[in-house]
Amino acid sequence: MKIHLKWVAPEFDHQEKDKSWFIIFGLIAAGLFLWAVLTKNILFALLIALGYFSLSIYAIKKPRNLKLAITSQGIRIDKTLYEYDNLRSFWIFYNPPHLRELSVRSRKTVMPYIKIPLGEVNPAKVRKYLVKYIPEKKQEESLIDNIARNLKY
Repeated sequence: MKIHLKWVAPEFDHQEKDKSWFIIFGLIAAGLFLWAVLTKNILFALLIALGYFSLSIYAIKKPRNLKLAITSQGIRIDKTLYEYDNLRSFWIFYNPPHLRELSVRSRKTVMPYIKIPLGEVNPAKVRKYLVKYIPEKKQEESLIDNIARNLKY
């Protein structure tokens, strides 16, 4: 297997959150929780509590560094190889400093898109190698990705 390009990048763009971030989301979660309890919707109350807990844990999590590579057989993320036969297309979202990622569309319905951080690698080099193996097709950024970035998540 020939390695065309390799780089290291954090698994996600981590933005430090101050106390006000947690307070605002805590108040929203508390309000929704209270409303759910008052309307006797216990399942929704549990969902709100678990959601706030999960989001808080993820908000303070530090990203680990991923070892990434474009090879002759596929795209490697750490020890996992995504073979080109299982990939439909790719698109590079590049709007520094906040958006620098490779989005690969998979043939699998369970995991249709694989988001790969570009870090400091030149996106033109990434494109140069990938167009040899899979087609480049424009993708739209998802609503969830937009919301998460705007909320500094």
